[in-house]
Amino acid sequence: MPSETAEDDAKPFREFIGQPVSEVPTPALLIDLDLFERNLATLAGFMRGRKAGFRPHGKAHKCPAIGKMQLVSGAHGICAAKLGEAEVFVHGGITEVLITAEVVGKRKIDRLMRLVAVAPNLTVVVDNERNAVELSEAALAAKRRLKVAIDLNVGQNRAGLDTPQDAVALAQALAKQKGLELVGLQAYAGMNMHVVGFANRRVASLLALERAAATRRAVEKAGFHITLQSVGGTGTYNIDPDFEGVTEIQPGSYIFMDAHYRSIGGVDSEAFNDFGNSLTVLTTVISHPSAGRAITDGGNKALSTDEGLPQPKDLTGINYHPGGDEYGIIDLKNPNRRLDVGDKVEFIVGHCDTTVNLHNTFWGARKGVVENVWSIDARGRTD
Repeated sequence: MPSETAEDDAKPFREFIGQPVSEVPTPALLIDLDLFERNLATLAGFMRGRKAGFRPHGKAHKCPAIGKMQLVSGAHGICAAKLGEAEVFVHGGITEVLITAEVVGKRKIDRLMRLVAVAPNLTVVVDNERNAVELSEAALAAKRRLKVAIDLNVGQNRAGLDTPQDAVALAQALAKQKGLELVGLQAYAGMNMHVVGFANRRVASLLALERAAATRRAVEKAGFHITLQSVGGTGTYNIDPDFEGVTEIQPGSYIFMDAHYRSIGGVDSEAFNDFGNSLTVLTTVISHPSAGRAITDGGNKALSTDEGLPQPKDLTGINYHPGGDEYGIIDLKNPNRRLDVGDKVEFIVGHCDTTVNLHNTFWGARKGVVENVWSIDARGRTD
């Protein structure tokens, strides 16, 4: 995909465009553009011709420039995990946004109304009548009608209503709120995304999808028209789209992937290789105090470990573990190459979402040369 499809917002680093990746300041969050573009094309190709569409989850990248590339590839909108992310996406030029967590409290609802003035099609999820009343009152005061989707719990036991009866009751309550327009349901089954083994994952996903379908049938029987049923993610992208009632899936990690996702298995393999590991962190060896130990500048502030350790790329015979906030420790067992102070070590991230949130900048590289530098504008926007 041509570089001009994304804005280069990281102006202080423009000097590195056209330079070898080895020249960028480390730790650096790299995107292999060939793999990244292949991932975009793979999902778009899979979804082409299906009834359901795809609305990628922006929490994976937090970057309007990348969100716009996903829209160009065929996505019909973007998900935002929080209001703060949605603000960044909307003001970055993406107006078809679904906020996938409830927006609660007067100050946040006031911010939401200001955002809806820019993006009238923005949709939020609700699972509580009191919250719905407050949303409606704010929308009426702003002379607007806010689109809402009922949030369902299909097994993750976080936010969302547990039963079809609960959803029908909330739909009936929403119908009384003149500032709201009920458009559908969200039934995200995050607990299934990393189930190991495709057959096991398929069984788990179908159970969650049936819970969502039962709720949809009940809500429609009660007289409500449902146009949105948003489900799924990267781990079940090839299971969910053809199920009854599904209108869109919410894949996020597919553009980057990570070491943990790779381990869950694919349709015909022990590794999940449908999408390539395009996201890595480049580090520098800053100390080599003994024959058995090398120290990098990539610690907990550069590489998240919440879903497992990052894996070295093209380096074997070593073990990596964080050495605190700023340092990474490489135990040299039987390395396939010598490491000296100043050498670079590249790591496939353990968890892409949380690693992205540690960095300010993406470095897009092709065949070892920096081609794009993008600002991670929604980094830290958990509000």
